[in-house]
Amino acid sequence: MTVSGLKLNDMLEAKMAYDAERQKVLAQNIASIDSPGYQAQDLVPLNFKNVLSTQTSKVGMAVTSDMHMNGSKPRTQRFRSETAHNTFERTPTGNTIVVEEQMMKVAQNATDYQMTTSLYKKINNLFKEALGLQPSA
Repeated sequence: MTVSGLKLNDMLEAKMAYDAERQKVLAQNIASIDSPGYQAQDLVPLNFKNVLSTQTSKVGMAVTSDMHMNGSKPRTQRFRSETAHNTFERTPTGNTIVVEEQMMKVAQNATDYQMTTSLYKKINNLFKEALGLQPSA
């Protein structure tokens, strides 16, 4: 059974690819802890709005009368944005990697990946049940 081409699955696959790439970057940071002058790297956070805009087309509100409102309420920002964190710790060799910070990022990234794969599996199981197939455990 294939579920490729479904918008939600495509978005989940993009998130898993992002998490996998971020894991590589964070692992490289930890591996380079003793490299003189190495600067910690990280990926730009995945912007769900951009992923969503590439996956979906603009959908207009359905109206049955000219008296209906068009639903053009201005959107407000739901979450506040946060500035990039610059580390103030620097080794005598010029290295800016803080192991504790990198390990926290690795743990959070692993949790994000596990959550995404769990959602992916649940969606696939829903399709299998709808088709009368045995869902996986």
